[in-house]
Amino acid sequence: MKYLFLLIGGLAAAMGVFLIITFSFKPGDSRKIQPEGPIVVILKATSKTNPVMFWNVVQMGINEAAREFGVEVEIDGPDYEYQIERQINIFNKIIERRPPLIVLAATDYKLLAEPVKKAAENNIPVITMDSGVDSTYPVSFIATDNIEAGRKAGKELLRLNPEGTDGSVAIISHVKETATSIERETGIREVLGDWMIKNTWYCDNDKSKAYKYTMKILENPDIKGIIALNEIVTLGVAKAVKEKNASERVVVIGFDSAPDELAYLENDVIKATIVQRPYNMGYISIKTAVEYLQGKKVAPVIDTGSVLITADNMFKREYQELLFPVKNSK
Repeated sequence: MKYLFLLIGGLAAAMGVFLIITFSFKPGDSRKIQPEGPIVVILKATSKTNPVMFWNVVQMGINEAAREFGVEVEIDGPDYEYQIERQINIFNKIIERRPPLIVLAATDYKLLAEPVKKAAENNIPVITMDSGVDSTYPVSFIATDNIEAGRKAGKELLRLNPEGTDGSVAIISHVKETATSIERETGIREVLGDWMIKNTWYCDNDKSKAYKYTMKILENPDIKGIIALNEIVTLGVAKAVKEKNASERVVVIGFDSAPDELAYLENDVIKATIVQRPYNMGYISIKTAVEYLQGKKVAPVIDTGSVLITADNMFKREYQELLFPVKNSK
């Protein structure tokens, strides 16, 4: 009889848990204990022929989190960051497949807002990563605080070039309407003031365009500083500055940490670079996706941080893993 009571009690407890789980989800709530099908990550750039180091490291973090949490992840996206319409088309096709969740690094702050709304209306939650969208639908945003990163770039340029004058600084950006370019420039202008900035040039994330713009900018003897807003742009700017032997005259501050950027830094062609944490960004995006699908509360904004790297600190132990990530072979 004792065991019968225990059996009945156990069944009652199990039924209670079942009812709690059943009624804790509203009709249409897309959260599940385990995702059905792969979590889809749509990046800004996935080219195999012209890879961007930043996105390669993001994928390393994504893959490590997928292994650790035992989930399937599918990575998609256009070849290049300027292919905004291509990313929109990919996103819309992914919606038709109804994945459990989409992680998006948006190529355009405004134009990707409507596809994100469409996903939400189809009960597909979206997490934005690296670059956000003009929408309240994403359940979390995982990225560098790009305004603060821009401030760091502006402060370092001002420290190295304290005699800044009207129009003495050029900003060379990647894609005009992407959130990263907007926010980084905002942070820079907060520090330097609009008066100090000659203009902003947009190169469609094309290294050759960044190079050509820089060659033209260097013809102006009043330019004393250039801030390049991402990896591709920094490489184009540095190539031109090196060819013109202008590194003593013009202070260059870059973003990101591709091997060639670090070589330019070590050789004093660029004076500093703002380094993000792309591995963390990729890893945390999948971790947050899994937690959301399990019904856990997730933070609406997660700042993955940035670090000012110079030739003086680039080989310090605490920055080795950040600057020289080793791909996990598992």
